[in-house]
Amino acid sequence: MTPEQLKLLRQQLRKQRRALPQRIRQQAGRKVAQRLHRQAVFRQARHIGIYLSAFGEVPTQAIIKLGLKQQKNIYLPQIRNVDQKLQWVCINRQQWQNRRFSIHRLGMHEPRQRGISVNRLNLLIMPLLAFDQHGSRVGMGGGYYDRTLWKKHKAYRLGLAYDFQQVEYLKRQPWDQPLDAILTPSGFSSFRSAKNL
Repeated sequence: MTPEQLKLLRQQLRKQRRALPQRIRQQAGRKVAQRLHRQAVFRQARHIGIYLSAFGEVPTQAIIKLGLKQQKNIYLPQIRNVDQKLQWVCINRQQWQNRRFSIHRLGMHEPRQRGISVNRLNLLIMPLLAFDQHGSRVGMGGGYYDRTLWKKHKAYRLGLAYDFQQVEYLKRQPWDQPLDAILTPSGFSSFRSAKNL
């Protein structure tokens, strides 16, 4: 895929996501939470990093509520100014209910406290624009997750997407960080050899 084709793909998928009615988005958010609840990787995880949906992604509110209810440690990303990598801030139920977050210049909500390294997470739930059957992922274009995961980390990488975001094939660049699995409203799929491609 050429840089121009990738740019067009990003534009198309952003537009398609934004066009989804709120009802469909909320329904997708509930479905992925129900599917994730049945997965061993979620049941066993104690420290879970997850994004707050802000740009038409699959809503994560139901997953966050589920994790807090099960007394898991839920962490939201925060962009470090010094190196543009993500650090992870643990939130509690009260903070979540009161929405005590600041707004980053890019438009997403961030917790205000100090964060921890991605190395401390068991499960990392990642947003994306496109994915393929090999675990390759196209993000929003900022490269925050790729920079953060550049060296090997133990966190299980789970992409969260709508079914229409799957494409046939994505050429992986050396800096692109693959997924361990993908979760959509219709299913959960593992990529056993994702990191070897």
